[in-house]
Amino acid sequence: MEYAHSLAFSVRIGQQKLDANGVVIWKRFLCAREGYKREKEEGASGSSSKGRRSRESRCGCPAYIYVKRTLEGKYVIAALYEEHNHAFVTPSKRHLLRSNRSVNKKAKTTLFNCHKASIGTSQAFRLLQIGAGGFEYVGCTKKDLQNYYSDFRHKIKDADAQMFIENLHTLNKLDHNFFFEYEVKDGRLFRVFWADTTSRKNYVHFGDVLSFDTTYSTNQYDMKFAPFTGVNHHMRSIFFGAAFLADEKIESYVWLFNTFLRAMGGKAPSFIVTDEDASIKAGIAIVLPDTIHRLCMWHIMKKLPEKIDANLLKDDEFRKMINLCVWGSETIEEFESRWQAWIAKYHFENNEWLVGRYKIRKSWIPAYFRGIWLGGILRTTSRSESANSFFSRFIGRKLALVEFWIRFDTALKCQRQDELIDDNTSMHTNPKLLTSWELERHGGAVFTHEVFRRFQDELLAAREHCDVQTTTEMEDRTIIRVVDNSNRPREVIFVNADQVHKCSCMLFESIGIPCRHIIRMLRSARISELPMHYITKRWTKNCKREAAFDSEGNLLIEKSITSMEDSTRRKMATARNKFEDIFQMAKTSEEGLDILIQNLERLSLLFEPISRTRQEEQESFIGMSIPENVQVHPPSDIRSKGRCKRIVGHADKHKRTQSSGPRKCSSCKGVGHDRRNCSNKDAAPP
Repeated sequence: MEYAHSLAFSVRIGQQKLDANGVVIWKRFLCAREGYKREKEEGASGSSSKGRRSRESRCGCPAYIYVKRTLEGKYVIAALYEEHNHAFVTPSKRHLLRSNRSVNKKAKTTLFNCHKASIGTSQAFRLLQIGAGGFEYVGCTKKDLQNYYSDFRHKIKDADAQMFIENLHTLNKLDHNFFFEYEVKDGRLFRVFWADTTSRKNYVHFGDVLSFDTTYSTNQYDMKFAPFTGVNHHMRSIFFGAAFLADEKIESYVWLFNTFLRAMGGKAPSFIVTDEDASIKAGIAIVLPDTIHRLCMWHIMKKLPEKIDANLLKDDEFRKMINLCVWGSETIEEFESRWQAWIAKYHFENNEWLVGRYKIRKSWIPAYFRGIWLGGILRTTSRSESANSFFSRFIGRKLALVEFWIRFDTALKCQRQDELIDDNTSMHTNPKLLTSWELERHGGAVFTHEVFRRFQDELLAAREHCDVQTTTEMEDRTIIRVVDNSNRPREVIFVNADQVHKCSCMLFESIGIPCRHIIRMLRSARISELPMHYITKRWTKNCKREAAFDSEGNLLIEKSITSMEDSTRRKMATARNKFEDIFQMAKTSEEGLDILIQNLERLSLLFEPISRTRQEEQESFIGMSIPENVQVHPPSDIRSKGRCKRIVGHADKHKRTQSSGPRKCSSCKGVGHDRRNCSNKDAAPP
């Protein structure tokens, strides 16, 4: 091989003969361009069979080396023909010779690690090039890397669903609090739900409000990915559990909601927000009859540009009117008046979509559910945008279920790491105080930083903008009229028996943070600490300190669900970091690199080389074995390839059934083929 590469031509193995023990008796090495490619049979029309046009690399080169084993067990060159009938590649292209390329261990490790982090093969190859110091030192081409990963996808294709289910079984064995259920229909995976211990614990603390979204397509089988998310004490999205559904029928959602309740000890959320779908609505009515159900404003408003003239969105007055109507209306009367005004002004009376949204206004306009506990889940569009940002790390790709899990697991760990950072920041740092009020100091001590920031905004508004207009004393209560910079008079009622203030703005009832008007009253009463009534437990720093139990009274404790011990992983990280430090010092000189290489070669003699098959490498990547006997098959045949976008909403299902027409060639504009197999490709202009 070294001889061939020094002369800049590629080699392939020809014939060989083995003895009974598998020892090579003789072998012939050929120039890679030896022989000719077999011609496919042509059709009656004389054109070749349909398919991609490939380039011919063989030219009948006669060069070869014949190696034979002697009686002494040595190999000698028995015949050699050195003449080639083609030019050799230039030195700058030697690394592209096929026999000089292989996907080495470094490339495989980088490829698999990148895919775990939802980094594609092309970007993984760029990372390899940067680390190696040039494309010529990577050892393979991007196509080689893509082919290697494609082989992995092909290997798991038929066993994908069973491997996914077996992985859930394994996680349950490692941690008995890991919950999952699934159903198989006609030998194919039909639906599956899972929630790990941390998710179940989080639901105990934050399961009062819930967001449920099925507008994600994350897999090559077009199963609907249905995650349950909520809001944690830092006002960030938090994951409770998820499911894959093969259809969107009422029965599937009934099964899913019942399964979710079993996982969460029978505790139903007080409030749930979903996308607009009749089957979901029916399922909630059956399984969660006491849960308040509302539609996600983010999904509805996101469709507005598709339903109106796009030029209107550039109109500042139009945007101001619709935002004021939807977001700024506090009362039903305000909303009704503003809606009719902008509909009439822009002549949308006959817009079917807007007429439909008006009919269901009670399910998505905030003015219709003032005073309902929302836990911050509907205050702005940021909740759905945050969840979309999280899931975008592994959605939008036509993945196998096993590939999905690898990316999902990494993304979930990132989400929980962010929460850990927020916890550490809130517990061990103090927020900056902007006033001398003791109420502010107390709020900074009990609330997490993000919640305190919102509380602080209200406190500053109380100091700067709130004034008492009138005070009315009654037998059992006192009514205080307060004005602020919004020019909306507010009524703060102080109930003598409860010693509690209630404000007509209902901010505290909705998101659990005292409003500026109540804070103004507490300040006037010279109260230095927030009364316990105004400290919502889910927003405090210590809200997760209480133990969480399942429906049977078992303590929910997270256990390690990895086969590798923490001490081993710590040593691996130490070894990698130590080597990187040594390499950075050695690379500053040729002598340093020589010393490093010599010592690495001596060090390598201390370890037995690990020889693994390609399948064993792939199983190590996914952390599970690839079964030979498949009992649970994937939901359906692969319907599409490549990257997919966020799927169309439920209100637009009719669009999916419309045919896009026959395939059209971009070269000749004909139909029924594309430019790859166009007969006029060579004649087409560049």
